Amino acid sequence: MSATSAVSRVRVEDKEPVPLPSDAARPVSEKIRSQGSACLRVSGGSMTPWIRSGDFIFIRRFDFAKIAAGDVVVFQRNGLLVIHRAIRRVQKSASEKVAHLLITKGDATDDADVPVSAAEYLGRATRIHRGRRHIDLESFTQRLLGRLLARISRLSSVIYAPFRFGKHLLFH
Repeated sequence: MSATSAVSRVRVEDKEPVPLPSDAARPVSEKIRSQGSACLRVSGGSMTPWIRSGDFIFIRRFDFAKIAAGDVVVFQRNGLLVIHRAIRRVQKSASEKVAHLLITKGDATDDADVPVSAAEYLGRATRIHRGRRHIDLESFTQRLLGRLLARISRLSSVIYAPFRFGKHLLFH
């Protein structure tokens, strides 16, 4: 970890966020916007198994217009930081203005998120640190895998349904 990275204890959640003060994510989002990078500890299972609870994710500021399907992005919504995969880009026309938005989704969730605007967007994940293992998300193979996951993301409900059913039988 470099001296310019910040480690946040902010919970990064998905569909069932834990209530936090409305400004809990502000220090991290300000750090990314002002200094260009931050390090977050993930808490939540929306990106399992690719990104796991307890992993450290390194985030760098990156041009919103250059985000492609398969990139893992971080955005701030309702006082929380969300780490999800960009699925595709869309344009929304409202009278005279055209807004460019990202459709994102957690790899282990069934539904896509509400589209992400440039104002909510903070940056792109570049590395995952899991114990002694370091995964470079900017490598050719990881980018290729990310694009593949973005393409097949609609199937996640079919893929994860047996696991959820088994978990329900075993633990409830």
